[in-house]
Amino acid sequence: MVESLVQWTLLNNPSILQSYLGFDFSKIIGQEINTDHGRIDFVLANSENNHLIVELETILNSKSKIDYCFAQTLNYKNVKFSDNTNYCILYANETNSKNQKNIENFGKENDVIIQTYSLEKIKELYSTTIDRLSLNIGLALPNPKNYTMCFLRWMNKIMKTFADLNKSILTDNEIFIPFNNISNSRTNFNCYERLALDFELFEIIKSKYSLTEYGKIFVENINPYVHNTKNVSSINLTNEQKRLLLKVLTNGNWDNKIHKVNIYWFMRFLEVTQGNWLPKQNKFDQEKLDIARGVFNVSYNERTMYEFLTWCSNYCIELGLIGKIKSTTNYDQVFLTPLGVEINNIFSLDLTLKKSRMNLSFKFLE
Repeated sequence: MVESLVQWTLLNNPSILQSYLGFDFSKIIGQEINTDHGRIDFVLANSENNHLIVELETILNSKSKIDYCFAQTLNYKNVKFSDNTNYCILYANETNSKNQKNIENFGKENDVIIQTYSLEKIKELYSTTIDRLSLNIGLALPNPKNYTMCFLRWMNKIMKTFADLNKSILTDNEIFIPFNNISNSRTNFNCYERLALDFELFEIIKSKYSLTEYGKIFVENINPYVHNTKNVSSINLTNEQKRLLLKVLTNGNWDNKIHKVNIYWFMRFLEVTQGNWLPKQNKFDQEKLDIARGVFNVSYNERTMYEFLTWCSNYCIELGLIGKIKSTTNYDQVFLTPLGVEINNIFSLDLTLKKSRMNLSFKFLE
Protein backbone atom coordinates (compact mmCIF):
# COMPACT_ATOMS: atom_id res chain seq x y z
CA MET A 1 0.00 0.00 0.00
CA VAL A 2 1.50 3.32 -1.07
CA GLU A 3 2.10 6.17 1.34
CA SER A 4 -0.46 8.51 -0.19
CA LEU A 5 -3.27 5.98 0.32
CA VAL A 6 -2.19 5.48 3.92
CA GLN A 7 -2.26 9.24 4.45
CA TRP A 8 -5.67 9.60 2.80
CA THR A 9 -7.09 6.81 4.95
CA LEU A 10 -5.69 8.18 8.20
CA LEU A 11 -6.79 11.75 7.56
CA ASN A 12 -10.31 10.51 6.87
CA ASN A 13 -10.33 8.66 10.20
CA PRO A 14 -9.21 11.32 12.70
CA SER A 15 -9.95 9.32 15.85
CA ILE A 16 -7.74 6.46 14.67
CA LEU A 17 -5.02 8.87 13.57
CA GLN A 18 -5.17 10.49 17.03
CA SER A 19 -4.69 7.11 18.70
CA TYR A 20 -1.64 6.36 16.55
CA LEU A 21 -0.08 9.78 17.16
CA GLY A 22 -1.09 10.26 20.79
CA PHE A 23 -2.08 13.77 19.76
CA ASP A 24 -5.68 14.99 20.08
CA PHE A 25 -5.84 17.38 17.15
CA SER A 26 -8.81 19.60 16.39
CA LYS A 27 -7.99 20.46 12.81
CA ILE A 28 -5.73 19.70 9.87
CA ILE A 29 -3.57 22.72 9.09
CA GLY A 30 -2.53 21.35 5.72
CA GLN A 31 -1.17 18.43 3.78
CA GLU A 32 1.45 18.06 1.07
CA ILE A 33 2.80 21.49 2.03
CA ASN A 34 5.69 22.61 -0.17
CA THR A 35 8.39 24.53 1.73
CA ASP A 36 11.99 25.54 1.13
CA HIS A 37 12.94 22.57 3.29
CA GLY A 38 10.93 19.88 1.54
CA ARG A 39 7.32 18.83 1.19
CA ILE A 40 5.64 18.19 4.53
CA ASP A 41 3.18 15.29 4.54
CA PHE A 42 0.69 16.94 6.89
CA VAL A 43 0.42 19.32 9.85
CA LEU A 44 -2.11 19.03 12.67
CA ALA A 45 -3.17 21.43 15.43
CA ASN A 46 -4.90 20.90 18.75
CA SER A 47 -7.36 23.20 20.52
CA GLU A 48 -4.48 25.18 22.05
CA ASN A 49 -2.93 25.74 18.60
CA ASN A 50 -0.01 23.43 19.31
CA HIS A 51 1.20 21.99 16.02
CA LEU A 52 2.49 18.57 15.03
CA ILE A 53 4.43 18.23 11.77
CA VAL A 54 4.23 14.62 10.59
CA GLU A 55 6.57 12.71 8.32
CA LEU A 56 4.55 9.67 7.22
CA GLU A 57 6.26 6.51 6.02
CA THR A 58 5.26 2.96 5.20
CA ILE A 59 7.73 0.12 5.85
CA LEU A 60 11.28 1.38 6.46
CA ASN A 61 13.35 -1.71 5.68
CA SER A 62 15.99 -0.14 3.45
CA LYS A 63 18.88 2.11 4.45
CA SER A 64 18.09 4.58 1.67
CA LYS A 65 14.49 5.02 2.84
CA ILE A 66 15.55 5.47 6.45
CA ASP A 67 18.26 7.99 5.53
CA TYR A 68 15.78 9.94 3.42
CA CYS A 69 13.21 9.91 6.23
CA PHE A 70 15.76 11.17 8.77
CA ALA A 71 17.03 13.90 6.43
CA GLN A 72 13.50 15.10 5.65
CA THR A 73 12.54 15.21 9.32
CA LEU A 74 15.65 17.22 10.26
CA ASN A 75 14.89 19.63 7.41
CA TYR A 76 11.36 20.11 8.73
CA LYS A 77 12.82 21.34 11.99
CA ASN A 78 13.51 24.58 10.12
CA VAL A 79 9.76 25.04 9.58
CA LYS A 80 7.27 26.34 12.15
CA PHE A 81 3.66 27.40 11.74
CA SER A 82 3.22 27.90 15.47
CA ASP A 83 5.53 28.81 18.36
CA ASN A 84 4.76 25.46 19.92
CA THR A 85 5.59 22.90 17.24
CA ASN A 86 6.59 19.26 17.58
CA TYR A 87 7.86 16.87 14.94
CA CYS A 88 6.86 13.26 14.41
CA ILE A 89 7.76 10.25 12.30
CA LEU A 90 4.78 7.93 11.84
CA TYR A 91 5.72 4.66 10.14
CA ALA A 92 4.49 1.08 9.69
CA ASN A 93 5.24 -1.31 12.52
CA GLU A 94 5.85 -4.05 9.95
CA THR A 95 9.36 -2.54 9.74
CA ASN A 96 11.97 -4.99 10.99
CA SER A 97 13.02 -4.76 14.64
CA LYS A 98 16.58 -3.66 13.91
CA ASN A 99 15.43 -0.64 11.94
CA GLN A 100 12.75 0.14 14.50
CA LYS A 101 15.49 0.40 17.12
CA ASN A 102 17.50 2.78 14.89
CA ILE A 103 14.42 4.95 14.36
CA GLU A 104 13.73 5.08 18.10
CA ASN A 105 17.33 6.17 18.74
CA PHE A 106 17.07 8.87 16.08
CA GLY A 107 13.95 10.22 17.78
CA LYS A 108 15.60 10.40 21.20
CA GLU A 109 18.74 12.06 19.84
CA ASN A 110 16.85 14.68 17.80
CA ASP A 111 13.77 15.35 19.95
CA VAL A 112 11.46 13.78 17.36
CA ILE A 113 8.32 11.88 18.36
CA ILE A 114 8.30 8.33 16.99
CA GLN A 115 4.97 6.53 16.47
CA THR A 116 3.90 3.48 14.50
CA TYR A 117 0.77 2.07 12.88
CA SER A 118 -0.22 -1.30 11.44
CA LEU A 119 -0.11 -1.32 7.66
CA GLU A 120 -2.37 -4.38 7.56
CA LYS A 121 -4.98 -2.61 9.67
CA ILE A 122 -4.76 0.46 7.43
CA LYS A 123 -5.49 -1.75 4.41
CA GLU A 124 -8.66 -2.96 6.11
CA LEU A 125 -9.54 0.56 7.22
CA TYR A 126 -9.13 1.82 3.64
CA SER A 127 -11.89 -0.51 2.43
CA THR A 128 -14.29 0.46 5.20
CA THR A 129 -13.51 4.14 4.67
CA ILE A 130 -14.40 3.89 0.99
CA ASP A 131 -17.71 2.27 1.91
CA ARG A 132 -18.47 4.87 4.57
CA LEU A 133 -17.56 7.95 2.57
CA SER A 134 -19.31 6.78 -0.57
CA LEU A 135 -22.53 6.81 1.49
CA ASN A 136 -23.44 3.26 0.61
CA ILE A 137 -26.30 3.11 3.08
CA GLY A 138 -27.39 -0.44 2.42
CA LEU A 139 -29.28 0.04 -0.83
CA ALA A 140 -27.79 -1.73 -3.80
CA LEU A 141 -27.48 0.77 -6.63
CA PRO A 142 -26.03 -0.44 -9.93
CA ASN A 143 -22.34 0.15 -10.52
CA PRO A 144 -21.51 3.06 -12.83
CA LYS A 145 -20.79 2.32 -16.48
CA ASN A 146 -18.72 4.14 -19.05
CA TYR A 147 -20.49 5.46 -22.17
CA THR A 148 -19.05 7.56 -24.97
CA MET A 149 -21.38 10.49 -24.36
CA CYS A 150 -19.57 13.68 -23.43
CA PHE A 151 -22.42 16.14 -22.86
CA LEU A 152 -26.10 16.09 -21.95
CA ARG A 153 -26.80 18.70 -24.61
CA TRP A 154 -26.11 16.05 -27.23
CA MET A 155 -29.61 14.73 -26.53
CA ASN A 156 -30.90 17.62 -28.65
CA LYS A 157 -29.72 15.68 -31.70
CA ILE A 158 -31.96 12.68 -31.13
CA MET A 159 -34.86 14.58 -29.57
CA LYS A 160 -34.99 17.22 -32.32
CA THR A 161 -36.36 14.59 -34.72
CA PHE A 162 -39.68 14.51 -32.85
CA ALA A 163 -40.02 18.25 -33.48
CA ASP A 164 -38.84 18.03 -37.10
CA LEU A 165 -41.46 15.42 -37.95
CA ASN A 166 -44.07 16.92 -35.59
CA LYS A 167 -44.74 13.51 -34.09
CA SER A 168 -44.79 12.07 -30.59
CA ILE A 169 -44.20 8.51 -31.80
CA LEU A 170 -41.39 7.61 -34.23
CA THR A 171 -40.39 4.43 -35.99
CA ASP A 172 -36.83 3.15 -35.81
CA ASN A 173 -36.11 4.52 -39.29
CA GLU A 174 -37.51 7.93 -38.42
CA ILE A 175 -35.62 8.45 -35.18
CA PHE A 176 -32.44 7.26 -36.89
CA ILE A 177 -32.57 10.01 -39.57
CA PRO A 178 -29.91 12.31 -37.96
CA PHE A 179 -27.44 9.39 -37.84
CA ASN A 180 -27.80 8.12 -41.42
CA ASN A 181 -24.73 9.80 -42.85
CA ILE A 182 -22.16 9.34 -40.08
CA SER A 183 -19.59 6.62 -39.49
CA ASN A 184 -20.31 4.00 -36.83
CA SER A 185 -23.88 5.26 -37.02
CA ARG A 186 -25.53 2.44 -35.08
CA THR A 187 -23.00 2.56 -32.23
CA ASN A 188 -23.33 6.34 -32.14
CA PHE A 189 -27.11 6.15 -32.11
CA ASN A 190 -27.13 3.58 -29.32
CA CYS A 191 -25.26 5.98 -27.02
CA TYR A 192 -27.73 8.80 -27.67
CA GLU A 193 -30.63 6.41 -27.23
CA ARG A 194 -29.25 5.19 -23.88
CA LEU A 195 -28.88 8.74 -22.58
CA ALA A 196 -32.41 9.75 -23.58
CA LEU A 197 -33.85 6.52 -22.10
CA ASP A 198 -31.98 7.09 -18.84
CA PHE A 199 -33.48 10.57 -18.54
CA GLU A 200 -36.91 9.11 -19.34
CA LEU A 201 -37.51 11.27 -22.41
CA PHE A 202 -39.04 8.47 -24.46
CA GLU A 203 -40.03 4.83 -24.15
CA ILE A 204 -39.58 2.03 -26.66
CA ILE A 205 -42.89 0.24 -27.12
CA LYS A 206 -43.20 -2.43 -29.81
CA SER A 207 -40.08 -1.11 -31.59
CA LYS A 208 -41.47 2.43 -31.69
CA TYR A 209 -40.19 5.48 -29.81
CA SER A 210 -42.89 7.22 -27.81
CA LEU A 211 -42.35 10.55 -26.07
CA THR A 212 -42.98 10.62 -22.34
CA GLU A 213 -44.37 13.69 -20.60
CA TYR A 214 -40.79 14.56 -19.74
CA GLY A 215 -39.84 14.16 -23.39
CA LYS A 216 -42.61 16.46 -24.58
CA ILE A 217 -41.39 19.19 -22.22
CA PHE A 218 -37.79 18.66 -23.37
CA VAL A 219 -38.75 18.99 -27.05
CA GLU A 220 -40.97 22.02 -26.42
CA ASN A 221 -38.02 23.82 -24.81
CA ILE A 222 -35.30 23.05 -27.36
CA ASN A 223 -33.30 26.14 -28.27
CA PRO A 224 -34.83 27.44 -31.55
CA TYR A 225 -31.35 27.80 -33.05
CA VAL A 226 -31.03 24.01 -32.99
CA HIS A 227 -33.21 23.99 -36.13
CA ASN A 228 -30.87 26.39 -37.96
CA THR A 229 -27.50 24.72 -37.46
CA LYS A 230 -25.84 21.57 -38.70
CA ASN A 231 -23.90 21.20 -35.44
CA VAL A 232 -26.88 20.47 -33.21
CA SER A 233 -24.76 18.93 -30.46
CA SER A 234 -22.96 22.24 -29.88
CA ILE A 235 -26.10 24.06 -28.73
CA ASN A 236 -26.42 24.34 -24.96
CA LEU A 237 -29.43 23.14 -23.05
CA THR A 238 -31.98 25.81 -22.24
CA ASN A 239 -32.74 26.59 -18.62
CA GLU A 240 -36.10 24.83 -18.91
CA GLN A 241 -34.40 21.71 -20.24
CA LYS A 242 -31.95 21.81 -17.33
CA ARG A 243 -34.79 22.14 -14.83
CA LEU A 244 -36.50 19.18 -16.44
CA LEU A 245 -33.38 17.00 -16.33
CA LEU A 246 -32.84 17.89 -12.67
CA LYS A 247 -36.44 16.90 -11.97
CA VAL A 248 -35.86 13.55 -13.67
CA LEU A 249 -32.50 13.12 -11.95
CA THR A 250 -34.10 13.44 -8.51
CA ASN A 251 -37.35 11.53 -9.09
CA GLY A 252 -36.03 8.44 -7.29
CA ASN A 253 -36.19 6.16 -10.33
CA TRP A 254 -32.80 4.44 -10.55
CA ASP A 255 -33.78 1.19 -12.26
CA ASN A 256 -31.61 0.68 -15.33
CA LYS A 257 -30.88 4.42 -15.50
CA ILE A 258 -27.12 4.23 -15.92
CA HIS A 259 -26.40 7.90 -16.62
CA LYS A 260 -28.41 8.99 -13.58
CA VAL A 261 -26.54 6.43 -11.51
CA ASN A 262 -23.23 7.72 -12.91
CA ILE A 263 -24.03 11.24 -11.73
CA TYR A 264 -25.00 9.93 -8.30
CA TRP A 265 -21.71 8.05 -7.91
CA PHE A 266 -19.72 11.03 -9.20
CA MET A 267 -21.23 13.15 -6.42
CA ARG A 268 -20.14 10.45 -3.95
CA PHE A 269 -16.66 10.58 -5.50
CA LEU A 270 -16.49 14.32 -4.79
CA GLU A 271 -17.37 13.65 -1.16
CA VAL A 272 -14.66 11.03 -0.82
CA THR A 273 -11.96 13.18 -2.46
CA GLN A 274 -13.37 16.50 -1.18
CA GLY A 275 -13.15 17.65 -4.80
CA ASN A 276 -9.41 18.10 -4.44
CA TRP A 277 -8.48 16.43 -7.71
CA LEU A 278 -9.96 15.74 -11.11
CA PRO A 279 -7.45 14.40 -13.67
CA LYS A 280 -6.84 16.56 -16.74
CA GLN A 281 -5.20 13.80 -18.76
CA ASN A 282 -5.40 10.05 -19.12
CA LYS A 283 -2.16 9.47 -17.23
CA PHE A 284 -2.44 10.18 -13.52
CA ASP A 285 -1.18 8.91 -10.17
CA GLN A 286 -1.74 5.25 -9.39
CA GLU A 287 -2.91 5.99 -5.85
CA LYS A 288 -5.61 8.33 -7.18
CA LEU A 289 -6.67 5.69 -9.67
CA ASP A 290 -6.93 3.21 -6.78
CA ILE A 291 -9.15 5.58 -4.80
CA ALA A 292 -11.46 6.14 -7.78
CA ARG A 293 -11.65 2.40 -8.47
CA GLY A 294 -12.57 1.83 -4.84
CA VAL A 295 -15.36 4.41 -4.88
CA PHE A 296 -16.92 3.21 -8.13
CA ASN A 297 -16.17 -0.48 -7.57
CA VAL A 298 -14.73 -0.83 -11.07
CA SER A 299 -11.40 -1.92 -12.55
CA TYR A 300 -11.04 0.83 -15.17
CA ASN A 301 -7.58 1.63 -16.52
CA GLU A 302 -6.27 5.20 -16.40
CA ARG A 303 -7.70 6.22 -19.77
CA THR A 304 -11.17 4.82 -19.11
CA MET A 305 -11.30 6.33 -15.63
CA TYR A 306 -10.17 9.71 -16.97
CA GLU A 307 -12.90 9.62 -19.63
CA PHE A 308 -15.54 8.52 -17.13
CA LEU A 309 -14.68 11.27 -14.63
CA THR A 310 -14.48 13.88 -17.39
CA TRP A 311 -17.87 13.02 -18.85
CA CYS A 312 -19.55 12.89 -15.45
CA SER A 313 -18.08 16.26 -14.53
CA ASN A 314 -19.31 17.68 -17.86
CA TYR A 315 -22.85 16.51 -17.06
CA CYS A 316 -22.70 18.10 -13.61
CA ILE A 317 -21.29 21.37 -14.96
CA GLU A 318 -24.06 21.54 -17.56
CA LEU A 319 -26.69 21.12 -14.85
CA GLY A 320 -25.03 23.69 -12.57
CA LEU A 321 -24.19 21.15 -9.87
CA ILE A 322 -20.45 21.75 -9.72
CA GLY A 323 -17.83 24.34 -10.52
CA LYS A 324 -14.26 23.68 -11.57
CA ILE A 325 -11.10 25.49 -10.46
CA LYS A 326 -8.58 25.03 -13.24
CA SER A 327 -4.92 24.69 -12.37
CA THR A 328 -1.55 24.38 -14.07
CA THR A 329 -0.99 20.97 -12.46
CA ASN A 330 -2.27 17.61 -13.73
CA TYR A 331 -5.44 18.00 -11.65
CA ASP A 332 -8.26 20.51 -11.36
CA GLN A 333 -10.31 21.10 -8.23
CA VAL A 334 -14.07 20.67 -8.20
CA PHE A 335 -16.64 22.09 -5.79
CA LEU A 336 -20.38 21.67 -5.30
CA THR A 337 -22.50 24.69 -6.10
CA PRO A 338 -25.42 25.53 -3.77
CA LEU A 339 -27.66 23.70 -6.26
CA GLY A 340 -25.24 20.75 -6.20
CA VAL A 341 -25.40 20.61 -2.41
CA GLU A 342 -29.21 20.60 -2.57
CA ILE A 343 -29.29 17.83 -5.19
CA ASN A 344 -26.76 15.82 -3.21
CA ASN A 345 -28.97 16.09 -0.12
CA ILE A 346 -31.97 14.94 -2.13
CA PHE A 347 -30.02 11.88 -3.33
CA SER A 348 -29.13 10.96 0.23
CA LEU A 349 -32.64 11.57 1.54
CA ASP A 350 -34.21 9.55 -1.27
CA LEU A 351 -31.99 6.55 -0.62
CA THR A 352 -32.49 6.82 3.13
CA LEU A 353 -36.27 6.75 2.65
CA LYS A 354 -36.01 3.76 0.32
CA LYS A 355 -33.89 1.93 2.87
CA SER A 356 -36.38 2.75 5.64
CA ARG A 357 -39.22 1.34 3.57
CA MET A 358 -37.27 -1.83 2.89
CA ASN A 359 -36.43 -2.29 6.56
CA LEU A 360 -39.77 -1.24 8.00
CA SER A 361 -40.38 -3.12 11.26
CA PHE A 362 -43.82 -4.38 12.14
CA LYS A 363 -42.88 -5.46 15.65
CA PHE A 364 -45.19 -2.88 17.21
CA LEU A 365 -48.15 -4.62 15.58
CA GLU A 366 -47.26 -7.97 17.09
